[in-house]
Amino acid sequence: MLFVLLALQVTLASPQPIAELDTGKLKGELARLAWSPDASDLYVQTVDRDRTGNVVAVRHYVVSASGRAVKGVDREPEWATKFWAWKSAQAAPGQPAFRIDVKQREETVRSTSSPTGGALARGGGADPTQGTTVEDAANAAYNTQRLLVSDLKMKNELIGTWVNEPVVPGLTFAWSPESLHLLAFARRDKKDGGAIAVLDASGQKQELAGPKNAILPAWSDDGKHFAWIERKDKKKFELMAADISVQ
Repeated sequence: MLFVLLALQVTLASPQPIAELDTGKLKGELARLAWSPDASDLYVQTVDRDRTGNVVAVRHYVVSASGRAVKGVDREPEWATKFWAWKSAQAAPGQPAFRIDVKQREETVRSTSSPTGGALARGGGADPTQGTTVEDAANAAYNTQRLLVSDLKMKNELIGTWVNEPVVPGLTFAWSPESLHLLAFARRDKKDGGAIAVLDASGQKQELAGPKNAILPAWSDDGKHFAWIERKDKKKFELMAADISVQ
């Protein structure tokens, strides 16, 4: 993939693990990551969803940026709520024209399958008494499913895709503080997450060295620190952080 370097050069220092996040213990799926104003703590949120993707339960955790302890708390800290509001907004802080477009489309997926029982499955004739008719076979061969696909795009870059589920703002992207005018994102090509790239308002892009299977990127309020969650396996993740500079 060809990357056009930003007019500003973004440098990520050596990533450091902050804490292991085991969703088997924390329960639910990872949904939010936020910095405290002084960058001393990080907030992690997990949620349970129903079959349609709606949130039915929320859990809250605070992690010290200098330690590996994950502490459960009763509610989302006020600073985390404020951080998430600008971090996951549709437009960049202070730049309403620098915004993410939401595109929705319907797709029809047709799959073929074979009947599993009856005479036709055994190479015989269409005997209704034996469980599989010609009509059954035809229906099985053309199963169709309608999918509602929601894409987040910025300057022709795919920021995230959701299929038959509600869009989760901020899961794949993070605005920088207003002074930097940048968007960091990890494409949602797969559930493992991906590398993190930085995009400016002109559409120029730079990939950051270090993150590989990343979700929930997050810039600190002062623009000097960067965090994300790295998938290790099905249930285990690592909360990562690094100093970041823009020149």
